[in-house]
Amino acid sequence: IDKINIQFNKFFKLMFGGGKAELVTAVIKKRKKKTEDDDQLTLDLEDEEGEDEFGIDIKVELPRKKVSDLDMLSGGERSLTSIALLFALSQVNPPPFLVLDETDAALDEANSQKYGDMIESLSEYSQLIVVTHNRETMSRAQTLFGVTLGRGDASTTLSLRLEDAAKYAK
Repeated sequence: IDKINIQFNKFFKLMFGGGKAELVTAVIKKRKKKTEDDDQLTLDLEDEEGEDEFGIDIKVELPRKKVSDLDMLSGGERSLTSIALLFALSQVNPPPFLVLDETDAALDEANSQKYGDMIESLSEYSQLIVVTHNRETMSRAQTLFGVTLGRGDASTTLSLRLEDAAKYAK
């Protein structure tokens, strides 16, 4: 968890321009439900025989906001936090390749640039296959593959190395 926290905090700061994020262990007590037949009230009672279970909780501090719980974040902020955690996990134990399917779909232009920076950082450790419609994300790629509708309603694939396209454009 310590190694993940270092990377998670780094990516979180990159996405939000500051702040702090960390994973903390949480104790989850086992409970059993007991129902009273008289008024159909359900009560949670601690199971004396049950053992504690452990989980993980995410604590965040956004810059210029007093937010510390995921429930208090907006949908976009939750998305950015999830992306930062995903990227942190992949930095601690880098996979040989990583497939990201439209993980940037909910991002605005400014956050797309930060996401692009994170993608470039990840590409140093893993080969990435990124499915996106975002132009900023595409501009960070080495090779683009596209699928379009061709003649006779048949799919046609395209591929373009951005390095070669830049030479051709000059």
